[in-house]
Amino acid sequence: MNEEMMNKIEEAEALMRQGKANLAVSVLKETVKSFPQESYLYYLLGIARMKCGRFFLAQRVFLKANELLPNHAEILRSLGYVKTMLGELDEGRNYLREAISLDLTNPLAYMDLAMSYFNCLEFEEGFEWLDRAKPLGAKDQFVLDNYKRAVEERDNYNKYPKDVIEKMKQERKQPEVIRETRLFILNGFNKKQSLNADDEKEIQEELKLNGVEGRK
Repeated sequence: MNEEMMNKIEEAEALMRQGKANLAVSVLKETVKSFPQESYLYYLLGIARMKCGRFFLAQRVFLKANELLPNHAEILRSLGYVKTMLGELDEGRNYLREAISLDLTNPLAYMDLAMSYFNCLEFEEGFEWLDRAKPLGAKDQFVLDNYKRAVEERDNYNKYPKDVIEKMKQERKQPEVIRETRLFILNGFNKKQSLNADDEKEIQEELKLNGVEGRK
């Protein structure tokens, strides 16, 4: 990789570790202009946008990364995750399964697929995948914490009658409910950051793609 590009990547990654993903977005957008054929820049820009709750904009660059570097497990995993956040569950899960087939050892791909089911209260399907993630990430606290939360959530929901659970499952899959979750994440990030003009432009575009005009 070009030294200038490596420096920008390191800067963006450091900003994300500091919780300043919006600043990483700005750095990476400028860097992409200089290196438009580098798949990793698009992938990293997608990660930064996801951390900002900008899922539609993240999808755009993940698709570009996948176009430049097809059949890359981590790109496909990220694309699969963002697709599920956009409510495209079948397509997202297909991407995640493809990512798993390319890298059988990454517990995060199994976990992302599991969470796509847990978010819809489909615990049996979710645990089929989470039970595969746990031994692979036996020392990964993130995996262990998510496993614990999944067990607690399953046990809490199992206290309800089956017909009530079925109704909640259907509600969770409704496009407006999924959209409200995305907007909650987007607004939550925005409230924590000092936003610049580029942020405001991206936020307005993300809102428009969510079918919302103006700040929500």
